[in-house]
Amino acid sequence: MPAETVDVMTLPLGDEHVEVSLLDVTRMAETDATATRFLTLRERAEYARLRHPGRRREWLGARVCLKTMLLRNRSVGDPTECEIMKDARGRPWLSFAPGLPGRKVYDCSLSHKGRFASACASAMADRAVGVDVEEISPRLLRLAGAFVGDRATFFRSRPPEERLALLWALKEARAKAVGGGIGTAMQSVTCEETAVGRHRITAGDGLQLRARHLVYEGYIIAVCVNDKRRDCDNAKTAC
Repeated sequence: MPAETVDVMTLPLGDEHVEVSLLDVTRMAETDATATRFLTLRERAEYARLRHPGRRREWLGARVCLKTMLLRNRSVGDPTECEIMKDARGRPWLSFAPGLPGRKVYDCSLSHKGRFASACASAMADRAVGVDVEEISPRLLRLAGAFVGDRATFFRSRPPEERLALLWALKEARAKAVGGGIGTAMQSVTCEETAVGRHRITAGDGLQLRARHLVYEGYIIAVCVNDKRRDCDNAKTAC
């Protein structure tokens, strides 16, 4: 099965150094055949350990998104020439086969929720990224107290469900970009929309990151960029 037969969309959330893609996993036919085509032996073993069919499809979809981007920009000639690993903090990173001449990818992020899987990749060594997909639904109304600060006055022009989904997606994308867990001081992170679809995210320690989002078929896709990765690495903090 040719890799390009998978319908992966490029999203207008990146720039010349950051790419973002999206896949409707409900339209991904022949899941096991796709896994064989895209995954290394070690990745296929992890895929096989996922028992729930929906979870397997979403997990696979995010990896298909990332590897399709690598194929398109010629970082690899075959999706099995790279392997998606996890570091000690659970952040994904790419291990490439030796001798590949293509464009380098220094950081990546994966997300999946319901119908959609997404991936983001950075071609700059000092730029970390985080991506999150969140469905606009009543579910977050019940969880708002866990991630909305008492003084939050955010995105008032949007319906409540969309507002909360956007806030959650931005904060989770931010957590992925800095390497912290999603539950890390969620209420202390503030989000300011500086232009339509563009945001400034500030943590309690003063670190500011930039982010973008779009709404697509009832879902929020948010991308956060950490331009200070090198400074954080030098300080040996969670970046």
